[in-house]
Amino acid sequence: MLKEYTYDKIVIGGNLSAFIYAYNEKLPLIINKLDPPHRFEKINTNNLKLDLWNKLYFILSLSGLNLLEPTNIRIKKDKIIAITENSAAIKFNINQAIIFDDESVIGLPLAIEKNDKFIVLDWMDAKPCMKHTIDHLSTEDDFVKEIFFYPTERVDGNHLDKKDLVAVSHLTHEELTDFNFSSTYARFKTLKIMGESGIKGSKSGFSDKGQIHHTLKLEVQKREIKKKKMDLYPNSDFMIFNYETPEELCPKLKKLPEDCYASKLNKCFNVL
Repeated sequence: MLKEYTYDKIVIGGNLSAFIYAYNEKLPLIINKLDPPHRFEKINTNNLKLDLWNKLYFILSLSGLNLLEPTNIRIKKDKIIAITENSAAIKFNINQAIIFDDESVIGLPLAIEKNDKFIVLDWMDAKPCMKHTIDHLSTEDDFVKEIFFYPTERVDGNHLDKKDLVAVSHLTHEELTDFNFSSTYARFKTLKIMGESGIKGSKSGFSDKGQIHHTLKLEVQKREIKKKKMDLYPNSDFMIFNYETPEELCPKLKKLPEDCYASKLNKCFNVL
């Protein structure tokens, strides 16, 4: 038997903006795809976006606003059909869908403009690498725009000065298929940037010219590709496409009334 529920509005999306909006507006949420920020993105100078994403996911789930995490969603006039992992269909009768992510969503209008920007993360092991205290390097190029260093997870224990890294690039769809923008070239460029910043291979003794260092090597472990934002769609009375960033939505986080259940949970557990 088809399960059926009725709501006025439902938010669709699994990114931080969708979570903030659902929390701010006290609206139920369908997560079409879990889309956490990468571990180094910051909402301001002190707070990581991933921490906020995890906290909001906890509050929305505990307050009953996280309705479902289906494998795909079909939108028709006045209703949403969500398909679960075991192929069960759940029907939601609604007046409006507020969409933050178009991934795995069927029934959308034709896009006015296709998104052609992707965030690419090339995770690399640095070995052998000297100990250093650098956490972040940036460039003016979209290819290897930023490099974030973090304590290596390849060695047991806490080694704050032994670091691996991730190189973050902003590429177009065409560049993703161009070998000149591949993870191999990202490795070459990252090595160059690190060398210019004074990061060398680990120490290997002395010569009459002074300290000797091993040749610094980087080994790419994996490449992650994330769509920077969804395609641009026309709004209708039934479907609203929201492109607000977390930075634009965050100032509203503390404005919930105290009698709101999500707000009570936040106050009880001191999450946000």
